[in-house]
Parts: sequence; structure tokens; C-alpha cells
Amino acid sequence: MARRAYRFAPAVDSAGVAGRISIVVVHYRGAEDLSACVASVWDQDADVELVIVDNGSPDGAVAGLAADPRLVRQWLPRNLGFAAGANAGIARATGDVVVLLNPDATLRPGCLAALAGALGDAHVAVPRVLLADDPDRLDSCGHALYPDGLNWCRGRGELATGRYEEPEDVLLFSGAAVAFRRESLALLGGLDEGFWAYGEDADLSLRAARLGLRCRTVPEAVVVHRVGGSFGRYGLRKAFLVERNRIRVALVHLPVPWLLVAPLWTAARVVGLGALGGAGRGVAGGYPPGQRAMLGPTLLAAWGAGVLAAPGSIARRMSLTSVQGYAGALRGARIGLRTLLRRPAPEPPRRTPSQTR
Repeated sequence: MARRAYRFAPAVDSAGVAGRISIVVVHYRGAEDLSACVASVWDQDADVELVIVDNGSPDGAVAGLAADPRLVRQWLPRNLGFAAGANAGIARATGDVVVLLNPDATLRPGCLAALAGALGDAHVAVPRVLLADDPDRLDSCGHALYPDGLNWCRGRGELATGRYEEPEDVLLFSGAAVAFRRESLALLGGLDEGFWAYGEDADLSLRAARLGLRCRTVPEAVVVHRVGGSFGRYGLRKAFLVERNRIRVALVHLPVPWLLVAPLWTAARVVGLGALGGAGRGVAGGYPPGQRAMLGPTLLAAWGAGVLAAPGSIARRMSLTSVQGYAGALRGARIGLRTLLRRPAPEPPRRTPSQTR
């Protein structure tokens, strides 16, 4: 597979140890979650290497892990964001399979072997992710795409039984849990650190789709994820980053006809979700009332930041080419407003979020 440079993300070495699976975990806060994550990795029946990036963490959890010859620790001086942390870990990884995994996620037995096996036919393998707060329900089975560039977890909150139980190709993956052939990352480059956090996985997914790389779900590979993040399950800073980076993804990757009508789709989304949020329902309904009142100004600030970043987004767009069929793949992954509106507001987390993304 020929190397194609992408100057907005670091290069990835194509050389890896055959048969080795490198798991990259970016940690900021949440010692208990990290301990459970590490234990689930060691329980896998596979040749594993665990690269944990301490992203300026204040909790000392990485230093406190028991020594193991399979464990590689990478220290960053401060929180540089998920994308930079993941790139630092990928640079230390030596396996010919590279897995990104959130520290608030755990692997069910056989997960890594299933993901690695699927990479014989695919370039990117996506596990079936369950909600830790309610393992009978899904967190995600890949992502879909709203027409204004927002990526949306497929299946989140739905009962897991009978849903997404067969392998299928998807356009987008979640950076919380995903496996790559190393040669595919070498072709793509790493994550774009300009995103800092949120949307960087959508950008990398669409860069892969532009090159015709195959992203495949692996239902027998199961991950349990306690949705949290650097900013908690909800938070104004998270809302700002998601919306700002959504504009970046749109400007880089969406066809021009989509871009022309994207503001209308955004307006419909904001009005629809805002109406549900006012009644304490839907995604916006999960925000505390005080933060809910500040969502409007936060979104306005995010839109302004996205517009200010437009020159860089356009430069990225101009540097990319697409294989035939890319536009069709976008249409196939597209979802409408009804899908967004029917998602229930998640129950409040049972413990303090792990502060990982």
C-alpha cells in the first residue's frame, strides 16, 4: 500500500511486529477506570502491547500501574488533547495492529482477537460497544452522519438484543474503541491535532473513506464503555468543541451541495433538540438547567470559532482527493433529524466520569 502524505497530521511508521496488537490508551483522569481497562487488556488471549499516554494527568494513575514488560508509558507535559495524546501513543506502538481505546472502556474476552481477525478483510475494525451503566443497551456500532457534518453514534441507547448483530461496512468509527491495520494508518497519517478533542475520529474516518479503505463492524468484539470524557457526559466546553469541530469536518469533507444547505440542517437540529431539552428530554435534556440556558451562547461561540478556522479547513480540503464512490458512501451513512430526536436522554452516570476525552 503506497504512502500518501497528509501534512496536517503526523506520519505513522508502516513497520510493525507481525501478530502483535498495540493498544493505545490516552489517560487524563480516573484511576479506577484505568485500572479496569488495563486488567481487561491483560485478560485478552493475544500478543498485546499496551501503550498508555499520561496526558498531563493530575491523578498519578499511570505511574501507579504495576510494572509489566508489555506496558509502555508515555508522558506528556500537559493535557494536549485527545488527538495529540493518541498520536504520541501511536508513535510508540510497535504492533502491526493498532487499537485506540478509551480508559473508561473495558474489553470483553476475545475482543482483540476478533478485531485483529477482521482486519484480514478490512482496513479498520469497529467493535460492538455497550453502555457500562446499562450493558443491555448499545453505546455505538460505528457512527452515522447528519447532513451538517455531525457524527452520531449508531444505536446509542437502543436495546442491544437483535440490533447490529451482523458484520457490515460503516463510514465512520468512534475513537473510543477502534482497530487499524498499521499499514492503513501509515497511508492515512495520524489524527489531526487541530481538533484537540471531538471530531478527530470523524475526520480520520472520512479520510479513510476518501481513499476507499474498508471500515467493518465486528459484532463478536465487545467493548463496554462508561461514557464520560474530559468534560463529563455533558458540559459547555464539550458542547463548544463538538460544534466547532463539526464545522471543521463539514468544510473539509462534505460535498459543496451539502455545505450550501448545511445551515438549514443545523437550524432544524438546534430547534428540534432545543425543544426537547426545554422539556428535559433528548440529548439537551441531560444538561443541568443552568448549563442548558447557556447552550445558545455556547453554540454561537462555536460557530464563530468554526468560521474563523475556515481557512485551515479549506486548506485541508484542497489537499485531499477522493476515490470514485465517496459521495455515495456519504449518502449511505446519512441520517435525518428524526433519528436525532428519538434518542432518549441518558440516565445520569452512577459514578464521576473518568475524564478521558
